[in-house]
This record gives sequence, C-alpha cells and structure tokens, in this order.
Amino acid sequence: MTTGGRATVAQLMAEGVEVVFGLPGDQTMYLLDAFHGADLRWITTRHEQATTYMADGYARAAGRPGVACVVPGVGVYNAMSGLATAWACSSPVMLLAGQVNRAGIGRDLGLLHDIHDQLDVVRPVTKWATRVLEAGELPGAVHEAFVQMRTGRARPVHVEAPPEAFMDPTDAAILPAAVDAPTLPDPDRIAEAARLLAGAERPLIVVGGGVVLADASAGCTAVAELLQAFVVTTREGKGAIDARNALAVGTMWNNPRMRPVLDAADVVLAVGTRLQGFGFDPDLPVVQIDADADQIGRNQAVAVAVPGDARLALDALLAALDGLVSPRPSRAEEAWAFRASVAEQLHAIGPAAAMVETLRAAMPDDAILVPDTATMGYMCHMHFPVHEPRTYLPSSFMGTLGFAYPTALGAKVGRPDRPVVAVVGDGGFLFTATEMATAVQEGIATVTVVFDDGAYGNSNRDQRERFGGREIGTALRNPDWVALAGSFGVDAVALPDASHLGAAVADAIAGGRPSLVACPIPRLPSPF
Repeated sequence: MTTGGRATVAQLMAEGVEVVFGLPGDQTMYLLDAFHGADLRWITTRHEQATTYMADGYARAAGRPGVACVVPGVGVYNAMSGLATAWACSSPVMLLAGQVNRAGIGRDLGLLHDIHDQLDVVRPVTKWATRVLEAGELPGAVHEAFVQMRTGRARPVHVEAPPEAFMDPTDAAILPAAVDAPTLPDPDRIAEAARLLAGAERPLIVVGGGVVLADASAGCTAVAELLQAFVVTTREGKGAIDARNALAVGTMWNNPRMRPVLDAADVVLAVGTRLQGFGFDPDLPVVQIDADADQIGRNQAVAVAVPGDARLALDALLAALDGLVSPRPSRAEEAWAFRASVAEQLHAIGPAAAMVETLRAAMPDDAILVPDTATMGYMCHMHFPVHEPRTYLPSSFMGTLGFAYPTALGAKVGRPDRPVVAVVGDGGFLFTATEMATAVQEGIATVTVVFDDGAYGNSNRDQRERFGGREIGTALRNPDWVALAGSFGVDAVALPDASHLGAAVADAIAGGRPSLVACPIPRLPSPF
C-alpha cells in the first residue's frame, strides 16, 4: 500500500517525467510530501503563472511533456496564462491541481481557494481535463493525461484532485508509460497531393509549428529541395528549415513584405499551420497537412486535405514525389534577391532590424531564443534567422505579455546544454521578474535582454500615432535594472546604448550564470 500522492509521483516517473514546476499550498501538501526523496526534480516558482510558462518552455525545448502543479482556485487562475499559451502553441503541458475537500466540491461553501467548477475554467484551453476523487484513480488519470498529450495533436491537459485523494492509501498499479501515437496520413490523399505539387511551376511551402513539434524538419527540407519550392514559415515554424537554406525566404506574421512570394505561388503546401492571416486567393490550390483534422480548411479553402502527423506525412509525400518530379533549376538566386529586398525594407523602418542582427551574431547557432510580446520580439519574428528546430519559442496567437522570461527558464531546464536568451520589453519583464529568485536558487543560467523604452511600447505607439498623441497608462517608471537583478544574485549590466549589445550578450552567455542585460532604446516605429 502507498498513498495517492506517492502513487501520483510514481506514475509521473513511469511516464518519464524528470522535473515538475510548482508552487506549494494547502490542498497539495500531501502530494508535495510525496515528491520528497523521489528521483524527480521539483522547482518552486515565485508565482503560479510561472509554473505553466516554465512547463511550456521545457516541453517545447526538450521535446517531451512539461508538468506544472498548483493549488486550486486562485492557483489555477494564476496558471491559466501559461496554460492558454501552451494551448495556442500546441505544447504538451500537464497541469496537476488540487481541489477543495471532497465533501465541499461544487457546494459553494466558501472553502479556501474554492471556485464553483474548476473544470469549467480549464476546459477552453485543454485537450482533456478530469477530476479524480479517489486515491486509486490517480495513476490511471495521470497515465491518460500522457496518452492524450502523446496522441495526435499535442495540447495541454489537466488533472485535479482533493487533498483526501493524495492522502488516502491505495494499492493501485502503476501503468506502463504512454507511447507516441501520431496520426497516420491517408496514402490516397498523399498521392493526390504529390500529383498536384509535381505539376506546379512555382510551388510554395508554408511551414508552421506542427513541423517543429513533430520533428519533421528533415522531411520538410527534402521536399522543398526536390520541388525547388520557396519556404515561408510562421513564427512558430521558425527553425523547421535552416534559415541559411536558400529556399527559406522568410517569416510571414503580419509582414506585408512577404506578399510578392505568396502571390506568385501556383500551388501551396501548408504543413502544421492554421494559415491564419495569409490571405491566399480562394481559387489557389492548397494542400494542407495537419495533425488536427478540424484545423484543415478553417482559414483557407483547400484542394487536398491530409490529416496526419507532419513527419509521417512529409516522409510519405517525399516518397510519392519520387519519379513524378524531374530535377528542377535552382531558385536560389531569386530567393536570395527577395530576402535581401525584405531585409532592406526592415532596415529602413528603424534601428530594430540591426539590433536583431547583432543579437543573432552574439548567439551560437544552437542557442534558444524566447521573444516576448514586444516591439523587439516582433522584429525577431520577422528578421531573426533560426538554424535549428526547437530553438525559437514564441507565444503564438495568445500574444502573452510577460511570458518570455519564465518560459526561457523552463527551456533552459529542458536543454541545459544550450544557451537560452529571452528578449523582453521593460513592461513585460516586470510581469515575472521575481522569477530571478527561482533562476538563482535553481542555477538556471539564462540570459535576459531587457529593451527599455520606458513604456508599454506598442500601446504607447498606438496612442501617439492613432489617438492624436493622447498618452494614458503607457509610460513607465522603471527600476534600476542592475540593482534589481543584483538583489536577487543575478549578474547584470546596463548598457549606455545598443552599440554595446552584441558584446554584452556574448559575455553573458560565456559567463554561464543567470544574467541580465539592460539596453536602452528609443520609442521604436511599428515593424509592420
């Protein structure tokens, strides 16, 4: 016999979990006690929002599910921003939450952390959610959560239980680990897609985060080179093809400069992307591959729908194209000319493009960048070249301000062998700056670049440009960044201007400690 809490921990370990990001509290104390002495790392955050952010960063960087643990009610509410971000990014994150006492669930008794129906809170941003009332049900629930995360399209899951379930004795068996169960593509649809693509003269491949998450980069690159198809990524798809490949022409995200490439295509192959915001002609033939069949055709009419795992589908498509496609002339010269034109236009906007290039030069090819929802993050979406998958972690359509720093901490826990850099604005960083205490306590050596313009820059620019300069609520009084970071034990430097950025970032990476680089910038123009 054991307790429900120890059975939960044993099942997590059976599923291959090595680290849990959590914040302790009343209803989870019996679960927390079960972690004591277990061969599993517990990382305590300074706010519940960071538990799910860190689990998300861990999951996307390491390529395996991340686990967060919080108390019910306000703990779950606080963790929701990270859970919503993981939902937007199709990230396998498990939220393990407490509940009020078994007899009080759903009775509105005013118990500590009580909300009427906690499952209703999490269901909009989870693939699967359940409540467990008995100790013996916990291993099975945890196992099913991992089955859900490893089947088809990965998305967050949620398991909650009252304190009695973690405390009570059980002899429930620990189950074997869930295995990956990707969606198999239909061979007939693959053949139809191959025939359509083989007849194209100017094919275009649009690559989304599904290619990165499915570890399908090799197949994506091979199909592009066989077809001599230009490749446009979404922000989540950055790194699915090495940006140094001549066919990788850029990132489409609110970026009108990509329009000429989109408009010139005669057939589009879209893989692992929602195709939101691309605006292709409704009559343009589109092949859409996605692990989520319900996603296909949602934003764009398609000629061939291929539900399926991106890696399996691209490998099958490559085989189907063999014999249909003769060697094609290289389009490298055309692609390089287009990329140069886009870069020139981005440089003409203002200094942001040059600062992004400085960042890239200061970072190793395999370094992980986490851009926040800030003007410099937006320019990174458009202009930061990414060379490997799982090394660029944006917040997707959730646009979660303040997510980058804790997400970067999770990414570093998942890939301690890689440099990890967070690009944040001054406003967004202060959402989660207290996690510097977590970084130092746990020895998580990320580098954080705070671009300080003394404002919530995007909103301030809107007020200046769209609302006649009537500024309200967007100008900020910021701390002394070096003193703030130093008070936590984080190495920090304040730059006089952006010309010192490259050397400071390179030094911080080389230092191998939690570090902050504060870089003053002017109020930047819109990158759009």
